[in-house]
Amino acid sequence: MLSRRRTLAAMAALATAAALGGCTGTGNSWNPVGRSLGWFNFLNGTDMRRDCGPGAPERVRFVYNARWGEQVRIYELLPPANPGGPPILGSRVIFPENLLNFRLDDPLAPWAGKRGSIPLSPADVAAIDRALDDSGFDAPAPAGLNLPSDGFYWVVAACRGGQFHFNAWVYPSERFAALRFPEELFRRDRTGVAVRPPDPNAPTRIQAYQGGRNSAAYSGMGPSIFDLEVGENGLKNILSVF
Repeated sequence: MLSRRRTLAAMAALATAAALGGCTGTGNSWNPVGRSLGWFNFLNGTDMRRDCGPGAPERVRFVYNARWGEQVRIYELLPPANPGGPPILGSRVIFPENLLNFRLDDPLAPWAGKRGSIPLSPADVAAIDRALDDSGFDAPAPAGLNLPSDGFYWVVAACRGGQFHFNAWVYPSERFAALRFPEELFRRDRTGVAVRPPDPNAPTRIQAYQGGRNSAAYSGMGPSIFDLEVGENGLKNILSVF
């Protein structure tokens, strides 16, 4: 009987989480449903694009997709939490999701991932900015590039100098091999999770997966395979949920 009550309680908690996720649709959410609903917007930097303009604080969002469902790393260069304080580099790793970590007092724990943060000195910020520039971030985004969820790629969205810019790199490619910012991020990572390197056997689909471009990223039967296409300064055909 106790086991049955626990099961029912867990199901109720997850149902509540799903309902909340449907309302928020936040791509970096602890809620797996909300994260999936907002993930494309999160990659696209939709929230940053909306708020970026003259006088806006500088922000940079880096996302490393090392196979959706196996490892995704998020880094955000954020303005100081308090006036006069240092900027912050927030780190988070989502996947793999271990259902053995399920707890009734925290039903979303298996999907929370690992996170950490570190204050940045002016020298730290300069090093990350320089590495971003050396990686060709300010060049036009490669319109038409396909980003397979079961592959390896980086996307970066930034508001710098009041201007929004987006870029993406897929493995394997000369552009990906020339990236300089990952090493600056990894050495300041405080999640404690080892980086999953690109797999030489990773898919390199030029065309979108037959299941459909920009399709839903959540499946109750396991990670979905979905493709995203890079547009002029972001991802193509993204329906905003923010």
